[in-house]
Amino acid sequence: MKPYEIYLNESFTLKKLLETYLELRQHFQELGFSEPQLEKPPTYTPTMMRLFREFGNQRDTLLNDVTSYGFDMSFDELTAYLTPLLSKINELTPLKENGNNKRSNRWDED
Repeated sequence: MKPYEIYLNESFTLKKLLETYLELRQHFQELGFSEPQLEKPPTYTPTMMRLFREFGNQRDTLLNDVTSYGFDMSFDELTAYLTPLLSKINELTPLKENGNNKRSNRWDED
């Protein structure tokens, strides 16, 4: 385990980043997005934009925290560290297969 990984495993900023990512994925679920639609979303909501901005800010803060404590870590190394964590969240919050963006409810099914 690299020294910065020990720091990251206990980082409050990392926990907040993962919570923000989970909230973003759940918002995508609510909107009925599919994975391919994430490359070019059919719509942008204020919540989506807020969470995306928060995620980017938290990621940048996390990298800054790690380097300010004297750990040698690049953006690419942070991305490699985050990828399996974010992938696990993706597994726990699957998006629609067909990309149907219409929300259904029982009143619309008549």
